Amino acid sequence: NNASEAEDLNFVKIARGCRVNTLTMTANENEEVKMTMDLNVRNVHDLEQGEQYDARRGVTDETSFFNYESSTNTAEMREPFFFSDGTFKVLGNTFLKINSLTLTMNNNLTDRRFLGVGGKNIQESIPAQRTYELQFTGHVTDDALYTALLNDSENTTQTIELVFTKDNGENITLNFTDYFVSANNFPMADDKGPIVVEATVMPRNMSTCTVKTHWVLQG
Repeated sequence: NNASEAEDLNFVKIARGCRVNTLTMTANENEEVKMTMDLNVRNVHDLEQGEQYDARRGVTDETSFFNYESSTNTAEMREPFFFSDGTFKVLGNTFLKINSLTLTMNNNLTDRRFLGVGGKNIQESIPAQRTYELQFTGHVTDDALYTALLNDSENTTQTIELVFTKDNGENITLNFTDYFVSANNFPMADDKGPIVVEATVMPRNMSTCTVKTHWVLQG
């Protein structure tokens, strides 16, 4: 058989030179914390029939990786972070009644090809200014968000704190500074429940990013 005839048996594409363009963390009510990434790829390689593609170190067994620790790689240690185990602090207040939260980090990569460099199947990614955006929905407990939007000024004195924790001691801590409230929506609810606000906060800087985990972090 030729390669096209065997495609229904084995379909493999190798994406090389990946760079993270957008990373999104989502914490929705009653769900696990999720992460999605958009990648800019330098090249996508088509494998011919019978062609082998070995990783740089040639490792085929995941248990032989140096960051694979069999003593801690238990079902309990592989439990995900959950929405309910964590805190979110903005404008100097800890918001305890958050329904959903989305953090988006964007590197604003632009794909480019250059005359005389590489080939038509290879592209380069040019980075721009990284941006951060926090969108969240929660019950209204005070007028801090409303006042911050009306003030139309950047908050340079208070830190946004986003923390996710697990019972086994693992945690993720993200802190942001120099931010402003770009939008919020206070609906005029009828007498059927609490008022829920949808807000967007845009920080300029990530001041802290720490992760405590049993895995070895690479990168």
